[in-house]
Amino acid sequence: MFMKIFIRTFPSPEECELFESIVQTKWPDLLNSAQGVRFRALSNNQAPHVSIVVWEFPNEKSQRLVEKKIDENISRFVKTLSPKTMSASGEVTM
Repeated sequence: MFMKIFIRTFPSPEECELFESIVQTKWPDLLNSAQGVRFRALSNNQAPHVSIVVWEFPNEKSQRLVEKKIDENISRFVKTLSPKTMSASGEVTM
């Protein structure tokens, strides 16, 4: 199993909420072809301007497929809203 974590810090809670609503609307359709892929969005009331998403992939091929879909469909919203983005990915060892 492979995982990727995206942490995006937006200038305001409203922009974070807008981004998350776009993601929630788009991802169900985009993930139809990605079997075994799961994502979890974490909410932190103490930092409502931060979006955290944890992806789980059964293999690297699935990860590349989803990352391509992110680039094609979500990146333009990220560019428009200008969050600071940090990510980490790797194979699950424990």
